[in-house]
Amino acid sequence: MWLEISVPVESEEAARSVCQLFDLYGQGGAVQEQTFTERDPPGTDVPGPLTVKTYLSLDGSDEQRLHVLRRELSRLADLAQIPPARFKKLEDKDWATVWKASFKPQRIGRRIVIKLPEQTILPAKDDIVIDLEPGMAFGTGLHATTRMCLVRLEELVHPGDSLLDMGTGSGVLAIAAVKLGTAAVLALDHDPTAVAVAKENISRNSVSHAATVKEGSLDYLTRHAVPPFHGMVVNIIADVIVNLMEHDLTCHLKPGGWLVVSGILASAEARVRAAFDKCGMQKIDRYQEEEWITLCGTKDRRDGGERPQEGGP
Repeated sequence: MWLEISVPVESEEAARSVCQLFDLYGQGGAVQEQTFTERDPPGTDVPGPLTVKTYLSLDGSDEQRLHVLRRELSRLADLAQIPPARFKKLEDKDWATVWKASFKPQRIGRRIVIKLPEQTILPAKDDIVIDLEPGMAFGTGLHATTRMCLVRLEELVHPGDSLLDMGTGSGVLAIAAVKLGTAAVLALDHDPTAVAVAKENISRNSVSHAATVKEGSLDYLTRHAVPPFHGMVVNIIADVIVNLMEHDLTCHLKPGGWLVVSGILASAEARVRAAFDKCGMQKIDRYQEEEWITLCGTKDRRDGGERPQEGGP
């Protein structure tokens, strides 16, 4: 069972504000729907009201997200005079139908194309095509934070690398990393629904030989004595990123390895940068799309040697 949260908006600015909120906290991000009033002659239809929607699970796993959304929607209503949100319960099959109706194939970066399995495209010679079935997991590739991570992976991944994808969601980043040449990816998520969806997507894209999905977080790395990685990508939210770094996330990164963190609102950038500095990360690059920030840093090469090439997890 799912909860549909919808907000009617009257301006592009209001739609953008609600979309940013739903992209951050909703399952599958924001969906925009617009009706049209039929006029004569045909082809002169007039745009009607625009509604922004998102979805949350009613199994208890999204209770905190719902609490935050209610609070932030109330704040938006006061500040921007946005109408109150509407809440409607949906069956699982209804949620999937609504989401798919809004999804179009999308090119990200130089080579990556994301589409639904049932969609047909004509890829260019060097395109990396990802068939994605988001199911009940966040991470469709449409959100700005995910797009920035995918572009960074195109630039940073080297053949034979090992990668940690923390908070994998639909598994899109793990899939892209393998198709870009990563030899071994460990994709972690604390949400069992996301783990199941990521496993299905990884199998669908024939990258199971190099990508492993497990339920857990830093605790998994410690319990299983996972070797350090050449690279890490963490696309969550700022508070979680800071918490992970304060609990020695970068201890699981090889000297000279890189870390990409995304899901950071501009207002939280300073806290994440402070965590980078405390962990001794160097050469921090900054990227921004809309209100979202992505940071990329390199771990100090303590031994001063060449870039490590040994295997990963």
